Amino acid sequence: MRTKKVKAPPKKFEYLLYISKAHDELKKKDYISFRFETTKEFLTFQYILKMDFRQEDNNLFFNILGFSAPIGDLSRSGTAGTEYRLYDFKNTEYCIIVDKKDSDKSKFKLFIQRSKLEPVKVSHVSKKSFIEIKSQNDS
Repeated sequence: MRTKKVKAPPKKFEYLLYISKAHDELKKKDYISFRFETTKEFLTFQYILKMDFRQEDNNLFFNILGFSAPIGDLSRSGTAGTEYRLYDFKNTEYCIIVDKKDSDKSKFKLFIQRSKLEPVKVSHVSKKSFIEIKSQNDS
């Protein structure tokens, strides 16, 4: 008798996006970090998430292209991810659009503030989003 293969329950989101404000000691500049990560864990490799970025005024566009295998001899399991750093930002409102292989699109607003308590604030997140957005203020 064959046993049935157990599938993990589907996840609500395919990706996580962590947004935070940080300081680069080498460049001596503040930056906004956009760290993308899959919710799925890969058993063979910890893949690199390939992404295109472009900026038009206060609109930031992230296009998720797919995955690439890591370069190196040792393989290890884990989620796929990448980070984009925005150095020349203004303390203002940005519209963020995240595309996934020209099929799904998620939009939200990002407020960058001078406040130390809440330097980045996320709002107007799409209801049917494939990505969960977390700022450094979220616990």
